Formats: sequence, C-alpha cells, structure tokens
Amino acid sequence: MEPQQGSSPAGNGEVRERIRPKREGYHPVHLNMLPMMALFTVVLCALLKDYSSDPMQISPSPDTRLPHSSSKLAPQKAVQLAISNRVIIVDNKKVAEVKNGRVSAVYKKDHNQASMFIVPLYDALKKVADREKLIARYNKKKQEMQFKGLLTIIADKRVPFRLLTEVLYTAGQAEYGQYKFAVIKGKS
Repeated sequence: MEPQQGSSPAGNGEVRERIRPKREGYHPVHLNMLPMMALFTVVLCALLKDYSSDPMQISPSPDTRLPHSSSKLAPQKAVQLAISNRVIIVDNKKVAEVKNGRVSAVYKKDHNQASMFIVPLYDALKKVADREKLIARYNKKKQEMQFKGLLTIIADKRVPFRLLTEVLYTAGQAEYGQYKFAVIKGKS
C-alpha cells in the first residue's frame, strides 16, 4: 500500500524528499563601503563632541543673577542644585517652592517653619546619592566615578542667608558635604 499524498510517512519508514529550487549559481553579495564609512564618521564626530566638551554645563534660570568672581578653577562634574527667589531645583527637577525668601512649612520636617530640614530636597539628594554610590560600587577602579558628595550650587546672589543655610544643612544630611558655588567669571 502506497502512502497517499499529504499523509505522514512517520509510520511506514519512508522519508519524503523536499523539492528545492535549483540555484543557478553562487552570486556573492557586495557591500557598498561608502555609506558605512559615512555612518562611522558621524558616530565618531558625535563621540568626539561629547568627550571634548566641558564636564559640566551650568544654565541658571532667567530670574537668577549669579555673583561675579575672578576664580580660575574649572568646573567639576557634580550634582546641580539651583536656588532662586521662587524655587529649589535638583538636577533640573523642582523640589520645593520659595516665597519671600523662605521655604514653606509644608516642605519642612514636622511642618515646622523654624526647622532647617527641607524634606523634598533631602529626598531628591538622597536618591541621587544612592544612584551615584551604586555606580561607584560597580566602577571601583575609576576614580572619577566614585561618590564624592559634591554639589554645584547655582544660587541667586539675592538669596537670603537663612535659605542658603537651610539648603546646605539639608544637603549635609543627604551626605553632600562639599560645595562649589557657580559664579560668573569676571574679567582678569
């Protein structure tokens, strides 16, 4: 008995041969190197641009007036904390509002206006510190990747001392004990 067309040959030991189209001959595929070289050139230029720029770009808000200085130190890569007459910002994210040079009791520990501790600022800085420590743990051999507890403070020169003190106290509680203040480089 012969198997019918389309039936399974598994039971009778016959192996069905698949019909494959015959190839006319081998034709190698040729790659055009010009577009590939252009792509690698663009990638290389982008990488060079990223690595050749300053490690840190500071962009104060339009209502922030920075003090002038004759400092010759280059900026270091650090977490940016901006203080203006309206808001406190950590790495371009608003964490608290400022009115009349004070942070509202809503943002303070135990909702106490006299408290020096600004809760949302602490939470934001602690989150960034934890992330930096995690990165440092996996890059122990790279000194530039280690957690240093360094902040760059971009503060309006009209910010009251009490507000600046509250921000620095809260930052210290979040393990940021080193500060660099952003200034406008004066003519020397």
